Amino acid sequence: MLVVGEKINSSIKEVEEAILQRNESFIQDLAKRQMLAGADYLEVNSGLRVYPEEEAEDMEWLVPLVQGVTGLPLCIDSAYPLVLKTALRHHQGIAIINSISGDPDRWESILPLAKQYGCFIVALPSDRSGIPSNAAGRVKIAERISQGVLSYGIPLQSLYIDPLVMPLSADTRSSTLFITTLKEMKQALPEAKTISGLSNISYGLPRRSLINQAFLILSLGAGLEAAILNPLDQRLMALLKATEALLNRDPFCQKYIGAYREGRLA
Repeated sequence: MLVVGEKINSSIKEVEEAILQRNESFIQDLAKRQMLAGADYLEVNSGLRVYPEEEAEDMEWLVPLVQGVTGLPLCIDSAYPLVLKTALRHHQGIAIINSISGDPDRWESILPLAKQYGCFIVALPSDRSGIPSNAAGRVKIAERISQGVLSYGIPLQSLYIDPLVMPLSADTRSSTLFITTLKEMKQALPEAKTISGLSNISYGLPRRSLINQAFLILSLGAGLEAAILNPLDQRLMALLKATEALLNRDPFCQKYIGAYREGRLA
């Protein structure tokens, strides 16, 4: 299970202020705490900026700052090719680009960057018509994206498909639709991997961490391979280790035992 730490995101007020004020110590502390909690990647997002040039300047500052203190690769979250290009130019290691959709017009500005820098790619099964309301529609778009990725010489092993989960508060079918879509994605595109922006499921509900924790267990049981989540939720990370062990995804329970010895099992 690949864990992408979600906290360096300008949609969080304190993070936005830290980026605007170039508060190095705040960002470095947040990055280090996520690393120590078990994150494999860290997401960086400064998407609240009005102009892409400003967002690119933020990335030019964020990428070396975060990597310098953690050594972790990053998930670059931006809608603008200029921002992605700037971030990748300063990035060390294999980055994740978040994201592309089923709109081919976006591919020609993003997929060449992914090819050039050898990136992983998050793909969202949506297009100009929106997000399909059923699993079959989402799988169809994912298959179209996979053909586009291959046409640029990028292997499907570099593709992470997000089945897309909507807030449970808006539609109580969200979780079951996600699980169904996830399973069908894995059958239709076995070479690709799956990922989820986990905390979307709990938006608008009280005790969000409880919903996130239960959703993670269900998703792991259905075969989810990566998640953008809050690694500072110690209970969530403990359940991740326990569930992987139960699903035989942790040989000899090494990760579980290691987390216990490090005091990371809540």
